[in-house]
Order: sequence, then C-alpha cells, then structure tokens
Amino acid sequence: MRYGKSHEFIAYWEQLRGTRAAPERSEIVPAAIAGQLADVFILQTGLEDEARFRLAGTRICSIHGRELKDTPFELLWQEQDRGNIARLAAGSMAGKTPVSINAEGISTRERIALFEFTLLPLASEAHERFLIGMVVALGRPFWLESDSIVENRIRSVATLDSPRIGQEQSLARMVQTPKGAIRTIIGRKAEHLQLLEGGKSPAPVETGTKPLPRR
Repeated sequence: MRYGKSHEFIAYWEQLRGTRAAPERSEIVPAAIAGQLADVFILQTGLEDEARFRLAGTRICSIHGRELKDTPFELLWQEQDRGNIARLAAGSMAGKTPVSINAEGISTRERIALFEFTLLPLASEAHERFLIGMVVALGRPFWLESDSIVENRIRSVATLDSPRIGQEQSLARMVQTPKGAIRTIIGRKAEHLQLLEGGKSPAPVETGTKPLPRR
C-alpha cells in the first residue's frame, strides 16, 4: 500500500520521467517537493562502488541520530540484510526499477517503529548512478527522533509497476527467508497495484525554482 507522502513522491517522479525509464537528476526541483524534503534522500554510486548517501533530509538524519551524508546505505540495516539491501539499491539504479521496502526500525532502547523506504532510480550520469528516495515513518511513535534508530530490518520488498509500463505486469512482494535469500510472492491486482496477503517474515526478521545542486 502506498502512503500519502510516498504516493505524491512517486507521482512526481512519474510526471518527470514521462515515457523514459527514469528522469534526470537535474530535473528534480526542490520547490516542487518542498513539504517532503526532510524525508528525501539521494543515493550515489560509481559503477563498481556501494550506494552512499549523497544527501539525506533532516528528519531522516534525526531519526537515525546522525548525519548520513557519505554513509553507505546498507549500514542503516541489520548485518544479515545488508547484502540484500546493496543488491536492491544497485538493481534499482541499473534496471531503472522503483522499489518499496517495508522495514522495522530498532531504537537504542529496543523500541520498534515501522518505516516505508521508497527507491526511485534516476538516469545514469557518465560513470555514476543515482536514485532518489523517501523514508516515511508509519504511525509516528511519540519517541521517534529522541530515541535513535540504530538498525533497520527488512519486512517486505515490492517492485512498483506503472500503468504506462504495462497493465499485465505484477507487483511482486519479496520477503526474507531464514537463510537470508529473497523469495517472491504474487498477490492479486487492484488497479495499478497488487494487493498482497498479510503475514510477517520469519523470526529472524521480527523484529522559481532551482534544481538539486551538483557536487
């Protein structure tokens, strides 16, 4: 299910890309998503490198209790999820595939908050790849931003389809298996999204305008 902020964010990305696989980074206009900037991030990678935060919104940094610029994206996640996260980010960038990750965030005091991470690819530039993303806290617990999230755990992963790409494509939900692999579960479709049956992953996972600056 897309939540309000992420739905608007994806719609903006779709509008920018038009008939292309992904929009250019220079086309992102901060003023157009001014109300969402605190929840937005950009990941950057060389063709052989890990995805790192090029920038991260103030609320994302506050939730995690630190400045995230230049931090590898996979380090936000528990150790057993990092390989999958690295592959998801790289695959989204290379394949121009939008991805949604539902996650549990574990705080310093072992509290749990739920998040939705949205990854939207941007057009590649020379020897670098980029994606723009958003983190939405689901439920906004009272302690969020005062009790820092120290690691995130994958609950589910979905690739996001667009009616323009093809009505017959499915929305696939992937959840972690006990061995750390990812398996795909196909649910039933409703409009351009697909409804997915409930359920959690196994116990180990419990748990006037200016473009963005180039640097």
